[in-house]
Amino acid sequence: MTFLRVIGFSLVMLLGFMGVSHLLPQVEPDLSEPIEVSTDGLDMPGMIALGESLFTGKGTCTLCHNGMGRAPDLLEMDLAATFPSRLNDGRYTGVSAGKEGAKAIEGYILESMKDPSAFVVSGFGKKGTNDTESPMPTADKAPIELTVVEMNAVVAFLQDRAELEPTVPLPSAEDAPVAEEPVETIAALTDPVDIIDEYGCAACHNLNDSGADIGPELGGIGSRLSRALVMESIIDPNAVIADGYDADFMPADFGEQMQLTELLLLTDYLMALPEPAAVSEDDEGGPEATTGLEVVENYGCSGCHDLNDSKADIGPKLNGIANRMSADEIKAAILDPEAVIADGFEGGMMPDDFGDEMTDGEMALLVEYLTNLTE
Repeated sequence: MTFLRVIGFSLVMLLGFMGVSHLLPQVEPDLSEPIEVSTDGLDMPGMIALGESLFTGKGTCTLCHNGMGRAPDLLEMDLAATFPSRLNDGRYTGVSAGKEGAKAIEGYILESMKDPSAFVVSGFGKKGTNDTESPMPTADKAPIELTVVEMNAVVAFLQDRAELEPTVPLPSAEDAPVAEEPVETIAALTDPVDIIDEYGCAACHNLNDSGADIGPELGGIGSRLSRALVMESIIDPNAVIADGYDADFMPADFGEQMQLTELLLLTDYLMALPEPAAVSEDDEGGPEATTGLEVVENYGCSGCHDLNDSKADIGPKLNGIANRMSADEIKAAILDPEAVIADGFEGGMMPDDFGDEMTDGEMALLVEYLTNLTE
């Protein structure tokens, strides 16, 4: 009888926990396939409504076009006055320069989505470009990939907000997808740790105990930056540079390489990282590497160099380097990377403190390892 009572009590408790868990909100990344919106028989009010949903959804426009100052706040500003002033701006030389009317504004908006750097509104360009280069991704390419119909819908939405009669064409049978030869696609990664490995994040940032410090510490970043800013920092790493770090170290094409679900997963993972544990002086540095491969891994060499098929191309390929440089020359290039810049590469990319960070033993192991690498 006691046994039955225990079993009954356990079942009641289990059911209770299950009930509570279902009441709690579940926070999970959206891994669903993009929703296909039917455009069959879509009228202009439908196009405007579709454009609004794309502007705040798939198009990710509101990540930057908001009140935070990264791009003009298109949902708050007077577009009826703004669009004509853009077309008459002396710096604008695009397809609708000097023209007027709704059709000219259609051309201007489409141009801004397909070629954002054709005209950059003053004060909203990438830092250091004097407003000649836009941080905005191209809307019809990865990771956003709006179709022609979808871009037209966004135009209709913005024209309507400017109190204009939309001029874009309605979808027709010709806009239906055309059967094409099957294209081999790469499945999106679904584990954020795999995403970090695939894109070499741990080579520059201290992720998964890599100990790298070329880029900022990401532990606790969710308490310092909003989700939108973390995502922007991945897509446009030069938009905001963390104190104590230099621009142009992080590749600027992750927005083109990553699939959207990967970007969302990585952002969620980074937002949940806890603050790093305090490190005492006795713990700094960790154990000394005992093999050349450990030195390569500890100092993130393969994150910038094509080393053992890592495919990185920020620095020169290192396999077969002994055919081009002596051991002394290799060591000198590590100690003073700015002394000689390899053809086709830029200076200022490789840290110049490896001589301070590595022990003499680690330096010897690394040089020996590199001199023995085959092509």
